Amino acid sequence: MIKKSKKHIIIEEAARLFREKGYSATTMRDLAAQVGMEAASLYNHIKSKEEILNEICFSLARTYSSKMQEVYYSDYTPISKIKKLIALHIQINSMSSPLATVMNDEWKHLTEPCKTEFLDMRKKYEYQFIDIIQQGIDKGEIKNMNPRIALYTLLSSVRWLQHWYHANQEHNVNDIKKNIMELFLSGMIENQYEWKN
Repeated sequence: MIKKSKKHIIIEEAARLFREKGYSATTMRDLAAQVGMEAASLYNHIKSKEEILNEICFSLARTYSSKMQEVYYSDYTPISKIKKLIALHIQINSMSSPLATVMNDEWKHLTEPCKTEFLDMRKKYEYQFIDIIQQGIDKGEIKNMNPRIALYTLLSSVRWLQHWYHANQEHNVNDIKKNIMELFLSGMIENQYEWKN
């Protein structure tokens, strides 16, 4: 097992506090107490609360962006691309739930120029996801629907995992993926299109 660095532990504990109390209400003193350190010692590992928020938001944003580039430019069918991206969202919202909650709910506290950079990354991701859905519609794999509505329905429909899974970890993530995929894709796929894994 790889030993986590002190900075990594601090970021993970900060994410839990941000989720419980909110970014604005959490102090560096709260965080120091959470990790069992003096507040002054905390600054040897992390410069500020803002730095922690940047680390959380951009580490996940880069993960999403990297996967999107891999999937978007692949030779997979649109349905297969959507499946892979949904699986990514399920994985992050379940296995990294405090981090995902902070990114989804607290990004608004980012300061410039970081906020604009983060929003640009998110917009590009959403644009490419919408384009994949539109490709599926154009090819007759996906029902004729508004691709933007389809995307935001998909994304909002997996965010409950970030609140639910950490208290229900007896459930297998692969089983959760299977169930969610069946629900989503049965509503999106055209009946005449036979989808295979």
